[in-house]
This record gives sequence, C-alpha cells and structure tokens, in this order.
Amino acid sequence: MIGHVIKIYRNSGLKPALKAALHDLGAGASRRRQALFYARSLFSEEQRESTELSGYCIVKTGNVKLHRDMVCELDKVIEERQPAVIYMDELRDGELLYKPDYAPDNLAAHNYIGNCVVVRRDLMDDCAVKLSGKASLWSFNKYICGGCREDEIAHVSRALFEDKGHIGEDGDNIKDSIVDGFENASNGKYCKKISVIIPNYEHADDLRRCVESLIYINTYKNIEIIIVENNSKSEEILSCYDELLREHPDVIRLEKWEGSFNYSAINNYGASRADGELLLLLNNDTKIIEPDSLWAMAEYAVRDNTGAVGACLLYENKTVQHAGVIVGIGPDRTAVHPNSGVCFIENGYRDSIHHVQNYSAVTGACLMIKKELFDKLGGLDEELAVAYNDVDFCLRLRRRGLLNVYVPQALLFHYESKSRGYDDKGERHERFLRESQLFRDRWQNIIDDGDSYYNVNLSKEVPWKPEIKL
Repeated sequence: MIGHVIKIYRNSGLKPALKAALHDLGAGASRRRQALFYARSLFSEEQRESTELSGYCIVKTGNVKLHRDMVCELDKVIEERQPAVIYMDELRDGELLYKPDYAPDNLAAHNYIGNCVVVRRDLMDDCAVKLSGKASLWSFNKYICGGCREDEIAHVSRALFEDKGHIGEDGDNIKDSIVDGFENASNGKYCKKISVIIPNYEHADDLRRCVESLIYINTYKNIEIIIVENNSKSEEILSCYDELLREHPDVIRLEKWEGSFNYSAINNYGASRADGELLLLLNNDTKIIEPDSLWAMAEYAVRDNTGAVGACLLYENKTVQHAGVIVGIGPDRTAVHPNSGVCFIENGYRDSIHHVQNYSAVTGACLMIKKELFDKLGGLDEELAVAYNDVDFCLRLRRRGLLNVYVPQALLFHYESKSRGYDDKGERHERFLRESQLFRDRWQNIIDDGDSYYNVNLSKEVPWKPEIKL
C-alpha cells in the first residue's frame, strides 16, 4: 500500500500515463500526506507559494521527463528513510547512466546527480531565499547536499527520469558549498610539511629517478624525504644512498628497517620517524609527471572530513594503472583498479579518470594523509604484509566517516612492482592468497552489500560494464 498522497503542481510536462496514475493515487485516502513539487525553473514566486503545502519537491530542468514508476519508487524511499534529498539514476540521450551513492567530491567536480532531484520542503524554503535568481541545477544540488549529512541523502539505483538534450554543467554562479574554494596553492596557505616515506630495496636507478622527480620536478618544496632501507646489499645502492645524502642533506634522511619485507611495517616505521604534518606514502618505482601533484593532494588531505588522498598513476605506456579502487568486484571479489589499462587521454566511465572522485580506497603506492590521523588508526595493518594493506587502511578511514579522494590533478608514472616483483608464484603467491582471505573475512559485509561508490547495476566481473541493457 502506498503511504503518501502525491500532489504535483504545474504538471504540464507530465506524460498522460503518469498524470492518470497520479490522479488514481490522489483519489485514495492516505494515513500521511506528502507532496511532491515539479518545477521547470527554480526559485520563482509561484514555487515559493507552492512549497508551503509540499512535503517534498521535485526540482528539474525542462528537458527532463519523469518515469511512470517514479512516484511509487519515491514513496518507498520516503516511507523507509524520510531523507532530506533523493536522487536517481537516469536515461540521458538514450544511454543509461548509473551513479554512485552520495559522493560530495564527485558533485563538486561535476553535476553527477543530474537535472532532477527530490528535496524535502523545509530545505526548499531555505533555498528559495538563499539561491534566488538564475542558479544552475548544479549549484542547487551542491548547495542542498552540502548542508546535509551523508545518511540524509538517498540514491535510488533505478533510472527514473529521462534527460533529453542534457543541459551542460557550465554557468554555475554560486560558491561551491562542499569544497570551500581552496585558494591557489602558490599562496602557501596549505604549505604544511610533507614527509615522503619511500620503502626501498636495491634498484638504485628507480630510487634515484623517484627522488630526483621530488626534488627537481615537484614544486611543493616544504618536504622531507625518508628513505626506509630494507636489507639492500649491492655496492650500487649503497653508493646511491651516499650520493643522495651528500647532494641533498637538508631534504633526505635514510632510516634502516632490518626485518623481513613487510610493506606495512616499513611504512609504519618510516611514519614514526617523520616530522611532517602530512605523510606521503610513495613507492620507489614512481616518478612525478605533474609538478603541482603534491599541492593538489595536500589541498584535499588537510580537510577535516578527508582520510586518504590518491593520485592518478600511469604505466610507462601512458595507460592508467590507478585511478581509484572499488571493493567487492573482480574475479576474486576483493578490490580492483577499475580504470586500469585505459589510455590516459580517454575519459573512463562517466569521466571517472579526469574528475576528482570519492572512492572506498586509493592505492598505497602514492597515498597522502594527515600524520595525526595515520597514527590514530595505528598505521597500516602489519598482518597484511604485502597485499590489501592500503585498501584495508582506507576502509578503516571510511568506517570513521571520512572521505577518501582520488585527485587526477596529481599525476605520476608508476613502474609497478619493478623493484619487488609480482606475487604470482611459490611462497609469495601463498602469502598473497592468505592475505586476500584475511581481507575478505574482515570486510565481507562490504563485499556482500556492494561498494557504495559503485552502482549495483554495474557488473561485478568487468568494471563499469552495465548488467542491464536497453
């Protein structure tokens, strides 16, 4: 039984079938009255008068057509959760667009919510005053969602409207209320000291390339580089250490970890020796491409609501190695890099490569975080010596209500696993399987329920592939 009477004002844009359904719905008494308001333009006097009687309002652009099942689907969500804001998947120019659950940094980067949103009446009353004038729907979405808790924003994973001739996301004319407009990095406002932790075993050429990119390409100069040496023996690497320390004594420190290889323990040790307010965990087989990469990451890492910040990492052939991590998909249902192998000049699914995005996790190959927060979490879990320690760490941050952010403006090469090799044979493979099982046991709830940043209508086998076709 539908528990709400829906009244729609200014319904000139509704299809006849939907009008009939609403008429039938309105004919029956309800134990509680709610109303939805449908508007072609925002913040008019007519709208303000109508919202006085409305429990919820549908706000949309004129090119949006509502699905005949929208009322029933919204009613279910309102009955169960009474959210402040509801948004839906959509059909845009003949293509189904599947969206993540609420992701504030996605919304700050582009209008992923789209041109149709349902808002509780009391919030509309506030917007009618605060956003009078010709605010774009992107502005409206950012303003509305920016004032809500994450659990007050509901996402319906079903295409309940069609956007014909999608109106673009330009012309935004209000201040971004989610990310408070960071000042230009060059003004030094966010120039906190960054401690760069680089675990290293042998491979002098890789290490030198990584370190020199930090010193000569990187424009963020308030850094210290802590190389954590792990049982190297060759004359080549020992000479490399001597040269780097002699050339850059004020920037580089060498710390020794004499235990067996344990990525988590080595990074934790390096972090314990760090003086910076921010940590950057960085693999030795990386090289900075974009000079302002550390600035871009630091802008997000300093926020109170942010946990880990990751970069866009490219293979040597300029295809993507990392652009965020999704949990619970792939062959073994643990975690995958969904855009891996995609050419960097391409956009990825819904521009996911080139827009700032919230993800459940980012790779530890290049991960920035506040040192205080790293310490509070106890660092990386040393039971996960090699595999999934970064994803586990990020999920622990999410459990605290913090956002993990992928920042494509931070761009590096990652010559993946060159110094350590791969875990596909012998004892290494057995260790990988043990750690993979430990990760699954620990995070089975997320694996079963699904990653909130990955739509349930997308394949768990092949990233971004729709399970439902038109």
